[in-house]
Amino acid sequence: MPLSAVILFAVSSCVKSEETAIDRDPSISVPLKTAGTGASSQFVTVDAAGPWTITIDFGEAEEWASIEPAAGDGRRSDIILSWERNDEKDARSCTLIVTAGEKIASAAFTQNGTSGTGGGSSEIKSDIPGKWLELPATDDSDLYFITHDMVRSGKTLRNYSYYYSLDDRLAVWVAYPLNRGLIGSGSRTDDWGYDPKIPARYQPVLFSGYRGGYDRGHQLPSADRYGNGINETTFYFTNMTPQKAALNQSAWAKLENMVRDWCYQMDTLYVVTGADIQGASDVAYDNNGATCTVPEGYFKALLGYKKGGSIGNATGGYIGIAFYFGHRSYGDDKNTIMNQSMTIDDLERRLGYDFFVNLPDKVGKDVAARVESEVDSWWN
Repeated sequence: MPLSAVILFAVSSCVKSEETAIDRDPSISVPLKTAGTGASSQFVTVDAAGPWTITIDFGEAEEWASIEPAAGDGRRSDIILSWERNDEKDARSCTLIVTAGEKIASAAFTQNGTSGTGGGSSEIKSDIPGKWLELPATDDSDLYFITHDMVRSGKTLRNYSYYYSLDDRLAVWVAYPLNRGLIGSGSRTDDWGYDPKIPARYQPVLFSGYRGGYDRGHQLPSADRYGNGINETTFYFTNMTPQKAALNQSAWAKLENMVRDWCYQMDTLYVVTGADIQGASDVAYDNNGATCTVPEGYFKALLGYKKGGSIGNATGGYIGIAFYFGHRSYGDDKNTIMNQSMTIDDLERRLGYDFFVNLPDKVGKDVAARVESEVDSWWN
């Protein structure tokens, strides 16, 4: 081989490996995610393919923590996150953001206020719902609407929203958009923890699961949100319900897989997953012995969208379907799952909910009514 060819091959090989390295997403690990009121510090680990920088986002609050060093290269586990004493009643949170080239990863850190331990603010208030297609109506004054964002590839995106019952210590529904890009890539973290937007006293404590023989059943599945600093949000205690293993690990898991398969064939699949607590009388217990309502059943309402008319030709590319499962065991074959399907209207009548309230503004009342009253043959 001529010398020039050897040099060209060597240069090309270096460039290729360098591009491959840059493509690897950075990660940031914060071992202690919730700290006490006192001033302290901890080690943080960053892993990236090349040079990186760390910034801290305090929102609208004043700076109360610092990072050293704030820049580096490759993997480092000797980075020190330090924070000041918090003498305020409310907890405070910040987001650590590591940037490596055009890739970004983030991790949340919360410091308790003097009012208590864990969770976020000492008080709870609802967020303001957006005009998002996945949202049901939020007009129940006894429930709280909470929403979480996420950062992917430097962009802030909608993660999921939920409607929370303080008395039952669970969300009656969790709503989220789903497609291949929003799912991302990575692995399950099993990083159980408090939701920073809900006071700890209103959350079940589930580091070691429910007492009473129930699984910690995700409403937003872990496999629907991969990525550093993102998958962890699916393990917030507020995303859990006490679910029988016979359902959670069989038919319900099958349905979750089917939902992901469907979303890969659409531009976006809008999902509402919920727990039916109407008439519920059984309870499970969290790690501190607090009671948590055991749902009577579980449901999903799905609104699919595909641009270009390959589905939903008569409804602007939108189609809908719903499912309801009593809280018991079922077979995990596709026929069994589809036998539990129904129209969105049917599920609304069963539960008394109004799903996809923003769809009429998108396609008109008549088209929205047709989407919710039919189950398109595409789903089969």
